[in-house]
Order: sequence, then structure tokens, then C-alpha cells
Amino acid sequence: MMFALKIICTWVLFAASCSAVWWSFRTEKLISISWLAFLLPAVFQFVTAFRIGPSQAKSLIVFGCINLVFAALVGASVWYLIQIANSYRSGR
Repeated sequence: MMFALKIICTWVLFAASCSAVWWSFRTEKLISISWLAFLLPAVFQFVTAFRIGPSQAKSLIVFGCINLVFAALVGASVWYLIQIANSYRSGR
């Protein structure tokens, strides 16, 4: 049971997050909130890890940190793309 929970909370959520961000950039829909695809699983992983106990759920904490880093990277790239789009729109 614990092994399945760790697999679902790490690799499955990570793959789903990557797929959601890829889909949002490919279809150009919901790009401005695509960083949430990594932030929400990170919060879920941290909550699950601390309910189980941090000593037993080290992989959840590691993947939570990885998802936070990816949320920051995607958020920064979304901000950059929006700034580029706004500069082209205003004719600079």
C-alpha cells in the first residue's frame, strides 16, 4: 500500500504535470496558469509526506521539492513569454 502511494504521488503526478504543461503550451490555452500543474502536486506531496511521517516519505519530500523548482521555472518562462507578447502588442 505504501509503495503504491509513493509511486502515485511521485512519478504519476510528475508525468501528469509534465503532460499538462506540454498540452497548455502546445494548444496555447491556459498558459498563464500552467505553473499550477507543478505547484498543486507539490502541495499534495508535502501534505501526504507529513501525514505519513517525514522519515517514511523521503521520496515524496524530494519530489515535492522538484515540483516546486519546476513550478518556479515554468512560472518564470510564462512571465517571460507574457512580457514578450505585451511588448509586441504595444509595438516596442
